[in-house]
Amino acid sequence: LKCSDCSESLIVAFSCKCRGFCPSCAGRRMSERAIDLTDDVIPFVPTRHWVLSVPFELRYWMASDDDLLKKVNGIFCAEINNYLRKKGRKLGVRGGETGIVSFLQIAGGALNLNLHYHLLVLDGLYTTEEGGSQIFTRIPGIENDELACVVRGVSRRVIKDLRKTGRLSEGGEEVFIGDDRDEEHEALSHLKRASVSSRIALGARAGLRVRRIGSSFGFEEEIPKSQSYGCVSMNGFSIHAATSIKAHERDRLEKLLRYLGRGPVSHERISLDENGNILYELKSSYDGATHVMFSPMEFIEKLASMIPPPYKHQVNYYGCLSSHSKLRPKIVGSSVVGSTVQDDPLKEGRNSDGVKVESEDGLAPRYIPWAELLKRTFGIDLTVCPCCGGSVRVIAAIMEANAINKILDHVGLGADPPQIGMKIDKEYVYESFC
Repeated sequence: LKCSDCSESLIVAFSCKCRGFCPSCAGRRMSERAIDLTDDVIPFVPTRHWVLSVPFELRYWMASDDDLLKKVNGIFCAEINNYLRKKGRKLGVRGGETGIVSFLQIAGGALNLNLHYHLLVLDGLYTTEEGGSQIFTRIPGIENDELACVVRGVSRRVIKDLRKTGRLSEGGEEVFIGDDRDEEHEALSHLKRASVSSRIALGARAGLRVRRIGSSFGFEEEIPKSQSYGCVSMNGFSIHAATSIKAHERDRLEKLLRYLGRGPVSHERISLDENGNILYELKSSYDGATHVMFSPMEFIEKLASMIPPPYKHQVNYYGCLSSHSKLRPKIVGSSVVGSTVQDDPLKEGRNSDGVKVESEDGLAPRYIPWAELLKRTFGIDLTVCPCCGGSVRVIAAIMEANAINKILDHVGLGADPPQIGMKIDKEYVYESFC
């Protein structure tokens, strides 16, 4: 980059395009998707955040079986839609369909493999009038007894499917069945199984629990499930749906979407101790622990278990937001940022009886300039010169490795990774898994 006024030059690195856990690339994708959904996809209607957590055994099965992963997600979405339709009938709404954007989160707060779903659900139902226009009817706030019906339906349907496929016996005992992918990648399967249970798979500490810094002595219990407003648990399934967003709160919606689409690893929570062990800070603690500690090999082991399979979607659309829905072109193209129905957003947000949406096409462009994306993601404005405030433009995209190394050496940045001195008391030998 070069400033047009003072000729100051800047160097900006390409993203590594890593699949899975790179904090920088995950942050860019998080911001890009949140902007696209807020500006171009999510209608100008109230929304609600739903979360589904599943039992420990099911987490490993889902990590090893993509079909089961999609099936559990589909069951959860269907139960939410059934709940909204049932409640809508009490308001005089016949039929109707909601819209859902589903995010699959892979990691827990301690870098353990913890597959769970975050859903952004339109908090109501769309119905079509005789003239062809769409009416959105908001469904009133949710109660815990209503959530209990949803979690009961999810639990029963998932358990029924597990028994049908032979993963569970009629008595509820676990019956392990591997799939073809596990047989081809036995080591990866071993890493996932250990990560689900917060244990180490390889090395001298194989089979032991992940070390926790600051925890009370001898604590080995599972995290207790405390029920509160909008949170209900059953048979290891837990649903949380206490967070709702009004139609006009678009900034809050974008912030929530960033949270839903965040990466599994936070760079700010990683640090090193004096012996070269990696410390990962916990966001919250139930037993007094503040960090989990890994050796370098253990840390790589946890990252490897989080890499999603190639060509598999982690964000899916259901209901009227699905690409197969006939309502999507009318809803998405008429009720997002830049459409004619947003003249009075505060009035739209207060309308609890129904929001009428005209059937007009007004899709905003999907392309987001890289400079704008960088600004909205990391707060860095590369279009303005940091020296004089002038306009900065792109003068070259350098792709050859030799040229990149020469430029980095010339400006004193160095082409090699930084060298960090470590004090290693003991060197472990890690066995291989074939």
